[in-house]
Amino acid sequence: MARLLRFPVEFPHTRDTLTPVNSIPHHRPFLPFPSGRAAPAIIVAVALTASAALFYFVTSKRLDSQRPADAQPTASATPTAPPPDSVPPMKIPGESTPAPVAPPPPPPSSKPVFGFARPLDLGKDLAQSLARQDWTRAAQLATAATPDPALAKQATDLFTQLQALGFKAAPPEKVEVLGQVDRFTRLAIPFIGKDGQTQNLQLDLERDDTMGWKIAQFRLPPALAQNLIVPPTTPPAIAGTQPAIPGAPPAPMTPATTLFTIEKTPDALSFAHTFVSHLLKHDFTQARTYLDEVRVPSERLAGLCIVFEEGQYALIPTKPLVLTVASPDASWVIAQVKSEKLEQQTEFGIELQRTAPDQPWRVVGLNLSDILGSFARSASKIGVPYTPIVKNPKGGESLALYFEYDEAGLHPRAQKQLQIIADMLKSDSKRTLRIAGHTDARGAEDYNLRLSQQRAESVKKQLIALGVTPTQVDTTGLGTAQPLSPNQKSDGTDDPEGRSKNRRAEIYLDF
Repeated sequence: MARLLRFPVEFPHTRDTLTPVNSIPHHRPFLPFPSGRAAPAIIVAVALTASAALFYFVTSKRLDSQRPADAQPTASATPTAPPPDSVPPMKIPGESTPAPVAPPPPPPSSKPVFGFARPLDLGKDLAQSLARQDWTRAAQLATAATPDPALAKQATDLFTQLQALGFKAAPPEKVEVLGQVDRFTRLAIPFIGKDGQTQNLQLDLERDDTMGWKIAQFRLPPALAQNLIVPPTTPPAIAGTQPAIPGAPPAPMTPATTLFTIEKTPDALSFAHTFVSHLLKHDFTQARTYLDEVRVPSERLAGLCIVFEEGQYALIPTKPLVLTVASPDASWVIAQVKSEKLEQQTEFGIELQRTAPDQPWRVVGLNLSDILGSFARSASKIGVPYTPIVKNPKGGESLALYFEYDEAGLHPRAQKQLQIIADMLKSDSKRTLRIAGHTDARGAEDYNLRLSQQRAESVKKQLIALGVTPTQVDTTGLGTAQPLSPNQKSDGTDDPEGRSKNRRAEIYLDF
C-alpha cells in the first residue's frame, strides 16, 4: 500500500508523496487516501457518516410510522397535561350526548384609572367619559383619590342629574387649566345647557407620586347647581394658605364628606380668571366691572387692554394663573401670558380684596411693570413705538399715542386705543379728559408748538367722531417742554430712538 501511494513530487509543507494517477495501472481501483496519520481519522469519519445515514433513512422513518397520528408534535404548541375535566363523560345507552358548553367570555379589559402624567389628561378623560355617558368610568375617575362606594354614588347621581337637566359636557379639547392654588391645579370642564349658555364644572387636582394626578374636589357654580340635589358639605380647607402660626408648616387638607361643593360666589382664582379672560378679549367694558375704580385708575386697565390687543397675548395653557397669597378677604394672583407675535413670555400681578366672605371680590391693584417692560422692549417687532402707558413728568400715569416724524396724523393702531377711551367717556357725560401734544427737539420752537397742538386736536377729532361730546375733551400743545426721553445721547450726538418717544399725545384720564 505504501508503495502504491508514493509520489515523486514533494509538497512544500509535508514529506508525504503521492504517485501520479497516470502511473497507476488501470485494472486497479484508485483510492486517493493519504498515507500516514490521516488515514485512520478519515476512515472513522466515513464510518460515522454511514451510520447517521442508516439511522435517518431506515430507523427514524420506521419509528415515525409507529407513532399515533394525534401525537405528532407541532412547532407552535407546547405539550401540557390534559385538564381533569377534559375526559369525555361515559355515554349511557339511550341517552343523548349533551352539547358542549361554551366557556364564558373573558371580562372586558378596563382602562386604567391611574397614571395621569398631566392634569389636563385627566380632565380630558373625564370630559370624554361624560360626553359618551359612561357614568362608571366617570365615577372611577372622580373617586380615584378616595375609592369610597358612597362617593362613587354621589358622583354618578350628579352626573346623571346634569344629563337629565339638559347639560352636555363639551368636547375634551375644550377643557382648560385655570391655574394653581397651593399644591392643587384647577381645571374647568365646560357644560353647555339647553339655552346654549356655558357653565364650568371646576376640578381641583393634586398629584400623587404613586398614582399620578387625581381629583380632590369638584366646584359647582350656582347656575350649574341650582336644580341639582347635592349633599350638604363644608368644602375642604386648602393646605398652606393660612398657617395658624407664622412660620409653622401648613396644615393638612381637611377631608370632605362629599366630592362636590357649590360656590355661592367665585373664589379668588375663578374671579381672576374671568377678569383676565375679558382682558384677553379686549372687552374693556366687562373687565371694568371687576374693578374697584377708586383704587385702580381706569387708564391702567385701558392700557392693559391695548397692550393685550397689540401684542396678541394669551394665557400660558399649562399654568395661566398662580394664587400666591390667599386669605378670606385678600388675595394676590399672578397671570402668566405669552405672545407668539412678540416671541415672549411675561406676567402681571392682580391684587384682590372683598369686604366679607359672602361678598364678591374686586380688583384693587394691577402690577404691570413686568408686562409693560416686556412689551416696550419687543414693541418694535410689530411697528408700535412704545408702551401706551407712560409716567407723566408731572406725576401719575397717562395713555400715550405716538406719531411719525413731523406728522400730526394718527397711527392706525391708535384707533383701538381711542375706541376704549370713547366708551369710557360716553358711559358718563360728566367725565372729561385732557390731551397734551408733544414733539421732539428738532425744529423751531414756534413750529413745534403748533405741531404739538395739531397732534392733540387730531386725537380730539377722532374721539368726537366716535361719539364723544366735544365739551368732554380739552386740548393743549406743549411742544418740547416735557420730553419723556433725552433727544441727544450723552456724547451730544442725535438720539433717534429717544426723539421717537417724545413725538406723542398724552391722554390724562383724571376724571
